Amino acid sequence: MKYFVLLCDGAADRKIQSLSDKTPLEAASKPTFNMLSYRSFNGVISNLTKKYPADPKAMYLSVLNCSPDEQSAFSAFDAAGAGIELTDEDTVYACSFVTLSEEGEPYAEKKMEDCAAPASKEEITKLVSALNKGLGTKIKKFYVLDGSGCLIWKRAPENTELYAPSEAQGEKIGDFLPAGDGAAKVMPLYEKSFEILNDHPVNVKRRERGEKPLNSLWLWASSKKPEIENFCEKWKVSASVISDSKFVKVVSELSGMKFIDSAGLDSAALANTAIEEFTSGTDYVLLHTDAAAKCALAGDAAGKVGAIEDTDANILAPVYEYLCGCGDQFKLLVTTGAPALTEQKAYTAEDRAPFFMYNSQRTEVGYKPFSENNAKKSGFYLPEGYKFTSFMIRLPEPDKEETQQENGQQQ
Repeated sequence: MKYFVLLCDGAADRKIQSLSDKTPLEAASKPTFNMLSYRSFNGVISNLTKKYPADPKAMYLSVLNCSPDEQSAFSAFDAAGAGIELTDEDTVYACSFVTLSEEGEPYAEKKMEDCAAPASKEEITKLVSALNKGLGTKIKKFYVLDGSGCLIWKRAPENTELYAPSEAQGEKIGDFLPAGDGAAKVMPLYEKSFEILNDHPVNVKRRERGEKPLNSLWLWASSKKPEIENFCEKWKVSASVISDSKFVKVVSELSGMKFIDSAGLDSAALANTAIEEFTSGTDYVLLHTDAAAKCALAGDAAGKVGAIEDTDANILAPVYEYLCGCGDQFKLLVTTGAPALTEQKAYTAEDRAPFFMYNSQRTEVGYKPFSENNAKKSGFYLPEGYKFTSFMIRLPEPDKEETQQENGQQQ
């Protein structure tokens, strides 16, 4: 049995006026999506949660069979993705550089003027270096990540409540500073960082250019070394993941799956890569394409329609054709991950993501064409999306091989 998962990231949406009050899925010409949907088990799913209502990292975890709500935050994944070795004693903190008022008031009286001022990697690197010189120790070290930094603290104080910088935007920061048992050890880092960074050459130059200074660190989203179940051992398959996401790479490799970086590959090359994995003997291939999501987050409705059409013609159609001729039974899942709303330029957990699953051994009667509304008509809804793998891959009973007849009765 072969398993193909196409994560058409963010393809689901709401109706858009410029598309004649259709969603991009409804507006797109996608004959392969529609044909397979009509012959498949359809439904809707939630891969985002109340805890992570708009973070695609939660969706990626869920699609890869991991519960996002079991993670306190995703900072440790980001650190691992940057090649930082973590131990069980380490706590990873996201470290943002924020703009605080500088009127001479006590630190707790300062106002959060900007929680996310743009900064170059060179600037972040210099600020991280300054923090390491002024605050780093044998058990505390700052690192550079994409667009920000992180702090890794060995045997960090426990029971510390931290707030995201966005929660303090435009407010005096006193009510958003660290609280709890460990606050007394964390707060000095905030206060001393202001002394180190406020007059740093990076910020002197930023002021000269009319830009806001990045004059204080802000720690948040603390997490420990990720503990993830081995996907291949659990489901008794060999598995490959094709994606250009660093986060997906980390989760895949922690899960024991082969990762193939798809950066720079067009849709046809993505399809060929998936086919090559199957021909090499891989049982399970997940292909992640985020072209539709990128268009949605840029507010480009027409571009999103085009991305869906390209996925249909150049990814789904050739992979389906290969699977039909490969001589093996197969299951094919198309999931939209989480809706990416073009007009809001954001992911959302408020809407459910449509999917369909085709089983070469069993024909269903779905609702074509494939769309958000038609998927809902099936009446199937899975609120915990990470559990979907158990619907797709059914393990044989212990000490008993699964027969072809049993397998043909599964979804």
